[in-house]
Amino acid sequence: MNLRSNPRSNVISWTSRNRRPLLVAAIMAGLMLMPVPGPAHEGHAGPMVDFMAANDALKAMLPDGAHVTRRKEAIKAAGAAWAQSSLGVALDDGDIHTYLLARDKGTDRVLGAAMDKEFEYGHGDVKLAVGVDPAGKVTKAAVLGANEKYVDEIKKGIGSGFLTDLEGATIQDLSARSDAAYKAKNNAAGDVIGHIRDMAAALATLTHGLSA
Repeated sequence: MNLRSNPRSNVISWTSRNRRPLLVAAIMAGLMLMPVPGPAHEGHAGPMVDFMAANDALKAMLPDGAHVTRRKEAIKAAGAAWAQSSLGVALDDGDIHTYLLARDKGTDRVLGAAMDKEFEYGHGDVKLAVGVDPAGKVTKAAVLGANEKYVDEIKKGIGSGFLTDLEGATIQDLSARSDAAYKAKNNAAGDVIGHIRDMAAALATLTHGLSA
């Protein structure tokens, strides 16, 4: 330790060289106590309000009595190209999706698929689910929940729970409905239907070519 004596007061004092580490330590301690900023939307939209349970919605989207398995797969380059050319939907090559696949217990024939996902909405999130049949048509679609700030906006714009008017829609139908909603200045419906369209397209792509 580097110390020196003050001849006038006979008091031992720190040299400036040894004061620097103390100053640095004080600054670092202050920085550690500063709050760390979270995501931009965190805390601004209130708690998540659930309209229905994801498991209940997914179960209703798949045929009764089917053998259901949970799968986790990435969209391959060939699949993304097929989705663009056949469905008119741009899917990101490499995106990983977790979904449920339903097969006939006797023949192993594909009967349908379903998934749920959460998307950013404003400063919060919206939770959605969709099921498709082997042809890629919507069996059921649902808004599972939204942050408190956007509950009224979502309910007024598109609804909550099962969206019965989307049942039987093709992926192209969903694209047209999303575009129409945006043109009508109904951004809630445009966003939700657009996300449901992308989910349905991902399911159709992931199950394309499986035994049917």
